[in-house]
Amino acid sequence: MARENIKLGACNVTFKGTALGLTKGGVEVSVETTTYPITVDQHGETVIDEFITKRTFKVTVPMAETTIALLGLALPGSSVDSGQLVVKDAVGLSLIDTAGALELIPTGGGGSDEPVSFPKANTAGNFSFAYRHNEERIYSVEFMIYPEDDGTLGRFGTSA
Repeated sequence: MARENIKLGACNVTFKGTALGLTKGGVEVSVETTTYPITVDQHGETVIDEFITKRTFKVTVPMAETTIALLGLALPGSSVDSGQLVVKDAVGLSLIDTAGALELIPTGGGGSDEPVSFPKANTAGNFSFAYRHNEERIYSVEFMIYPEDDGTLGRFGTSA
């Protein structure tokens, strides 16, 4: 049995080189792959080949430690001015042109976990939060991952 391959623990998150602070509820990474199955008359509806047509990564970061500057990172097209977050509609802003590196650095598992990095990530600024007397205010920010020019979406593990 390879128990050493079972990982536990949270991760620290950085976006564009800025630590996003403490999280609550777990950072989630989801991968979705879409395929196109090839069928021909001679084989009925039996698939004879299948091609990947899309692969997407989405990373959801439940930010518990929030500041005006961190919220500014989560709202592309906004700015921090005199201690205030100024939110604009940002219509026409390219999320690819303003994308940056998103890194997940594991904090548990005895230090043997591998980091995950996404060189081109951004958030459209979709999140919600609630003011409740008995709960932390959590900003669950969703990041989309975009491909680099060579098609790379992300890297898992450390380089040699």
